[in-house]
Amino acid sequence: MLAADLYFDKIDLARYFTPEEAAAAGAHDPGDLAARLRAGEVSPAALDFLAPHKRHALAIALTPGEFLPQVPSLELPRPVPPDLVELNDPGPEAPLLVTGNSEFTLTVMTALLALTLSPLYLLLVECRGDTVDMAMVYRSFTPQRLDQGLTTHRLAARLKEKRLILPGVLAPLKAELAAYTGWEIEVGPICAAELPLFLGEAWQPPA
Repeated sequence: MLAADLYFDKIDLARYFTPEEAAAAGAHDPGDLAARLRAGEVSPAALDFLAPHKRHALAIALTPGEFLPQVPSLELPRPVPPDLVELNDPGPEAPLLVTGNSEFTLTVMTALLALTLSPLYLLLVECRGDTVDMAMVYRSFTPQRLDQGLTTHRLAARLKEKRLILPGVLAPLKAELAAYTGWEIEVGPICAAELPLFLGEAWQPPA
């Protein structure tokens, strides 16, 4: 099986550390601490001055292959029904994650989101079943389809703020999507395994 690229090499650890945290770990700066973590010279468990949720998120980002399943690289789309997935009884302040309606994207996201107790919404937008990188190539993730998903599930009325998190690979579409939908759009990471770090305190590990 030719495995799909899950962009593990795009994970950026340094952006999640302050200079003070780097110094506390004996590193010169956030980049140095990230390099030491990647080299195995420092483990997340040793950084006991960090909050438990951040250490948990670091463990996922450092060993993403242990947490995310391999999925095949396909030439043809594999759609699942576009839908809204509600995790851990989300309320009006829960983050809204947006992605495409690919079967394999859902497989990866399901595996990742099984690792948190945090309330979250996951909106699967109709894009023919393309993975988000292919949706970018084929322009199947459109403002109209995003707006349709938001409207169908009445998310503007359900959430305190009209804000959503877009996969990083779709960053070039941010302005177009925001202008059409009227929603505030935050660009998330390219690799799903970086998402727990990106969410910060909104990512709580199991007890």
